[in-house]
Amino acid sequence: MKSIRHLLFVSLALLLPAAALSAKPIPGPKGGRIVTTAAPHIELFVAPDHTAVVSFYDADLKPVAPGAQLVTAVAEAPSGKVTLAFAAKDGALVSTAPLPEGEGYRIVLQVRDDAEARPKNYRVEFHAEKCGSCQLAEYACVCEH
Repeated sequence: MKSIRHLLFVSLALLLPAAALSAKPIPGPKGGRIVTTAAPHIELFVAPDHTAVVSFYDADLKPVAPGAQLVTAVAEAPSGKVTLAFAAKDGALVSTAPLPEGEGYRIVLQVRDDAEARPKNYRVEFHAEKCGSCQLAEYACVCEH
């Protein structure tokens, strides 16, 4: 019984730090938020014109052109929910309309690998102000605060 307990303790001691290290956010190449934990990576970036840009990357964070993916987003702003459609532009998918004014709201990004695939939803709390530590917008912050 002691050896089983000891084996369990050692296993947990080895697995917990590995899980904690893998949970750290990855900084997006464009300065946005990487919403996936494994490749292919998906980055949500809010451009200066307030459009949402969704980019795809391989395991080494090299850009991958969007293929058959279908992306939509719902901005849950205080003024009401706004659904955004995306179109291909410059190797990424760009929203056809800007995000609602203001900040402090949730963006739900829905990605389908193709028209038949089940959707994957990613939630991002949108705050545009810059983080004092990493200098990224708060929605994309990679600091431990």
